[in-house]
Parts: sequence; structure tokens; C-alpha cells
Amino acid sequence: MKNNKQKRFLILLAAICFYSCKTTGQFTGSSNLTILIVDEKGCGVRDCALTLSNFNKEEHGVTNENGLCIFNNVPSGEYKLTGSKKGYKKMKTENFNYISKGEVFCFELYSCSFVFDEVEKLYEQCNFQKTLDLLDEIVCDKKSSLYAAICFYKAYGYYLQKNQKSALTELNRMKNADKTFEEIYKEFITRIEIPDNENEKEEAL
Repeated sequence: MKNNKQKRFLILLAAICFYSCKTTGQFTGSSNLTILIVDEKGCGVRDCALTLSNFNKEEHGVTNENGLCIFNNVPSGEYKLTGSKKGYKKMKTENFNYISKGEVFCFELYSCSFVFDEVEKLYEQCNFQKTLDLLDEIVCDKKSSLYAAICFYKAYGYYLQKNQKSALTELNRMKNADKTFEEIYKEFITRIEIPDNENEKEEAL
């Protein structure tokens, strides 16, 4: 009988420990919420603009040199996070549930170098539409060398599809974005054999 009582006691004690451990950190009210943004190599991304939102309001923040951003006095609940930084693929909307104090929520932001590598792989697979979608998600100024590079990748994709008109449109955007790409422009125009009159029409648009 004594052994049975001890056994029941141990089972009850184990159950209490299990449920107390299971709920450790869960809370109601408000606490600081930490977000970590990393690139494809796992390195923190600094100066990434973030927007944290729920049904009631939205808050804005920027990551520090370690890729961390702390939102103060955030109530527990469900949230959405979006983020962007020039030179990186725009972050998709992330949904998460904030119920544990001290938890760090980590999300990835892919660099343009990573995207370009993916685009080259997709070109080898002749998956052209996905490449266009990826390139359109890179955040940049339209008067920059990065935008010129994006236009070049698009032009090359259209060239592979034998779509001369669209290739020419992207080549002209490339040249207008950064004049240092003019030599590439001239070489590409010769390769795709676009008549001079067609080229002049496209530049005039």
C-alpha cells in the first residue's frame, strides 16, 4: 500500500513538473519583442527596415549592426512582420505568435548575390518566369548599378527565350540606370541582331 501511495505521488509530481516546464515563459500583458534578421549565410543584416503589425496597430524599427531589432512593450498575441533593405530580396510577410518572454524570432533576408546565383540556376532549367519574379523582388534604386545588373539578367533571360523586343527594353533600362554598362549594351545589341531602326524606336519610348 505504501509503495502504491509513493508511486501515485511520483506520477503527480512528474505531471506538475511537465506542465510547469511546458508553460515556462508564456505570459499575458506586454514585454520586449526581439527580432533577428540574417542573410543566407546566417550573418546579421544591419539597417533592415521592419514593420510589426497586428489587428490594432503597427510599429516600425531598424536592425542594428548585429541584425537585431527590439520592439518595446509588445502585448502577447499574433503578429505580422515585413522588412526590406536595398540590395536584398524583399522579405515576405511572416506570421508568428508571440507568447514567450525572451524568445528571439529569426527571419532570413536574401542578398542580391544569392538571388543572382539562383537566377543562373533557373536559367539552366529554362524556368524563366520564376527568374523574373525573383529579380523583381530585389529592393534597389532605379538609377543604380544594381538595377542595371537586374535589367541585364532580365535581358539575358528574354534573349534565351528569343524575345528580342523585351530584351531590348531591358537593355535600354540597363544603360539608362548606369552608363558604365554601355559597353555591355553595345555587345549585347550586336549579339541579338536588332535592326538599328527598331533600336531607335525603343530608345525613344
